[in-house]
Amino acid sequence: MFAFVRLALMFLVVLTLIYVCMYFYLREGAKMRLERDWLHAGQPDEREDWIDARLEPKAQNIRRWLVGLVYVLPSVAVTVFVYLTN
Repeated sequence: MFAFVRLALMFLVVLTLIYVCMYFYLREGAKMRLERDWLHAGQPDEREDWIDARLEPKAQNIRRWLVGLVYVLPSVAVTVFVYLTN
């Protein structure tokens, strides 16, 4: 039982590292696209305020998708694999 808990903890740590890296990578990509859109919109307001106002909903959406893709999907896959092999 101790080995299973240790494996689950290591699994959680690795998935958390993947989540954090992917979150910052995807958020930075969204920010770059918004900066480009700000230039194409004719620079309507202060750049940082304009980008931050539009980035927050995108960041929430990124978080929601990443939780499913990084935590739920691998956990379900491992659970199904263990169930089918036993």
